[in-house]
Amino acid sequence: MKIKKIILLLIFLLPLEIIPSGGSIYSRFGLGDFYYSFTARRLALGELGIATTDIDYLNYLNPASWNKMRLSRFETGILTHGNDISSNTGSVFHVQTIFSGMMFGFPIDRELGWSFASGIVPYSNVNYDVLYPDTDPIGGSFISEYKGDGGLSKSFIGFSIRLPLEFAIGASFDYYTGKTEHISSVSFGPESELISSSFTKNYSYNGLGFTFGLISANFSSIFGTDFIKDLRLGVIYSTKSQLNTDTTVVATTLIGDIETQTGSLKTHLPARFGAGLSLILSNGIFISADYLHQPMSQFMVGGKKLNVIRDLDKYSLGIEYRNPDPRSQTFWEQVMLRGGLSYEQTQYVINGKGIDQLSFYTGFSLPLGFDNTIDVGFQYGKRGTKENNLLSENFYKISLTLSIGELWFLQTER
Repeated sequence: MKIKKIILLLIFLLPLEIIPSGGSIYSRFGLGDFYYSFTARRLALGELGIATTDIDYLNYLNPASWNKMRLSRFETGILTHGNDISSNTGSVFHVQTIFSGMMFGFPIDRELGWSFASGIVPYSNVNYDVLYPDTDPIGGSFISEYKGDGGLSKSFIGFSIRLPLEFAIGASFDYYTGKTEHISSVSFGPESELISSSFTKNYSYNGLGFTFGLISANFSSIFGTDFIKDLRLGVIYSTKSQLNTDTTVVATTLIGDIETQTGSLKTHLPARFGAGLSLILSNGIFISADYLHQPMSQFMVGGKKLNVIRDLDKYSLGIEYRNPDPRSQTFWEQVMLRGGLSYEQTQYVINGKGIDQLSFYTGFSLPLGFDNTIDVGFQYGKRGTKENNLLSENFYKISLTLSIGELWFLQTER
């Protein structure tokens, strides 16, 4: 499909929401689990890449990274998420495949690094379903169920430009939207005289924000060696956002559904800050190291903080190999290999125990002709604990992304 047709399709799809699923029991709290990337390449490099300046890939985390875009590009993909959840008494495994988002961009002036990009990507994910069978002396046997679904997506539009001394800046206008649903129900057995019932809390979010990015000039000359070709630093800052939140509480009883409460409130989404380093060696090795912080302890719903939410910190390291010879033509010479790892202090603290996460990544890219690739990324992660009546999770993510580049605008000499 020609990229112009793809962009027309994207314009129609931008108002839609991407609501991921297949998440974790811990996603019951706050806005759920956060996403940091939507492409297989970014996933395989540890999910971040704040200082990465790509000529042939898109990175929505730092708008300044678009400044060296040389072709019009479109990227989209799918993500399969498997989660093995276990407690002291049992375990369960579930798997889900979702649409992971899409993004397009094109250079306006290559010499000035002036580029445009837009897209829609998942921002957070709520998905859990927990059953608690029990017995009461009065009511008999019953099953309590806690179920949730939904999440936030982020639509954005932004620009980048290159400053003197090869510093690059970028900014994007962000729009957050989404819905979450939380259901609490009790089902009694046929021998009980009590009536089964459920309560559903629906939240509908929308709000605005901005993301600003900076990537430094190439500092490799300070080492005085040709082995280090490129060394850059990068920072990002996403502003805090006040999300307009419409709430509805519905009770399901013997006489039907009863809307017991409606209202509007503000959800305070804290700002996000990140810093990173990228390094390119003459032998084709690319290395990225990143840190991301979001003070989620300041997250508030209706002016109230949650005692199960703490600050989020994520550390990431990625490495990639691609053939350094630009004249390479064979299929295998154009294959790219990747790997990475990350440690994350997630935003969750349950029963006084913080939930930490360790992840390992790998992946590769296969050429599909000139400047087109199909990318595969894999993540294995572990978080949580069985202590304090909590749950331990081993999860797997497989990402498949299509990256298409095409020469769209031609600048003519006059």
